[in-house]
Amino acid sequence: MTNTKQRAILLAAATTLMAALIVARAAQDNGNLSQAPIAPKVQVDPDATAHFGPRTIPFARYVSRESRDAYMALINSDLNTGQPSDPKEYGAWSTKHVQELFAREKATALKLYPVDEEESKVGGVNATIYTPKTIPQKNRNKIMMEFEVDSSAVAVANLAQVRVIALHYGMNPSMEAHRELVAAYSELLKTYKPGNIGMFGISGGCSLLQTTLLWLPEQKLPFPGAVGLLSCAGAGDAGDTWYLEDGVDAIQSTYLFPARPPRRPVDLSVPRKAGDPPRTPLEGAIPKGYPPAYLLAGTRDMSLSEIVLLHRKLRNAGVEADLNVFEGMWHGFDDDTETPESREALTDLGRFISAHLGK
Repeated sequence: MTNTKQRAILLAAATTLMAALIVARAAQDNGNLSQAPIAPKVQVDPDATAHFGPRTIPFARYVSRESRDAYMALINSDLNTGQPSDPKEYGAWSTKHVQELFAREKATALKLYPVDEEESKVGGVNATIYTPKTIPQKNRNKIMMEFEVDSSAVAVANLAQVRVIALHYGMNPSMEAHRELVAAYSELLKTYKPGNIGMFGISGGCSLLQTTLLWLPEQKLPFPGAVGLLSCAGAGDAGDTWYLEDGVDAIQSTYLFPARPPRRPVDLSVPRKAGDPPRTPLEGAIPKGYPPAYLLAGTRDMSLSEIVLLHRKLRNAGVEADLNVFEGMWHGFDDDTETPESREALTDLGRFISAHLGK
């Protein structure tokens, strides 16, 4: 047999074998994929490298060491704090866990960003007022309201040199939180022009802010002068990143909270009740007169798609909307005020809102 014929036979055999392997692999993959979990198994190394299903994802190269350390501290805290295995016990554990996290972050922020702190009530709602040590004349008739995370309120008060009210609204039921925000805002309108009031919210506080803003015209109330929408988390089905980032987000990833009940998306096919606020930040039309908005998220934030979609919705409605996406950052990364990325984001936020107040 000639060499040419031998090569031809070997090539044909190899081609047949390869085709068979491809068909077998395709059948195997199809079988696996039909039963694959939405979130694959995750393992995170001490250097923050994530092994995410079949992929290995190093921690982002252009992110500070402080953020890498903060990222790992969050993951270690979530996984090593005695989470219950019974979903019925998860709610109480989660509330305590979150309160402890927020308390640590606030204590850190107060050391880094000195402000005066005063417990108060605004419109009958519990609040903490953070006043910078020095307020320039141009900011003395301005004020901001913050929703959910005190550490960011502390930092913005110091960085922007504007008084900030952190509103401690009730988390549940949602309708009550909307009423409390409106009550506090109505109280501020007695002493401040609406254009001199700024608002910003983080995560659930962002969702509360956005849905309340859309509700203000029905309440016959004017819009504030500017707003900050930071990592809104109000529609769990709002785009790709809710699934693609489930494994690298240090706050919302499924594997971090095995006993947490599944998050159910809002059924938007069912009309909302008349007189109620929208149910998610993406529901409803953007009203005329909506204020300039600063939007923030990270590339590891499961809520990134929600912010991207909200940004386009605002832009399409003719609203000035400034979208800011930080490399390698997770959901609510700005709460950790020790990191350079947090300082940069909150400095930008304070500058944006301050620049629009009083116009």
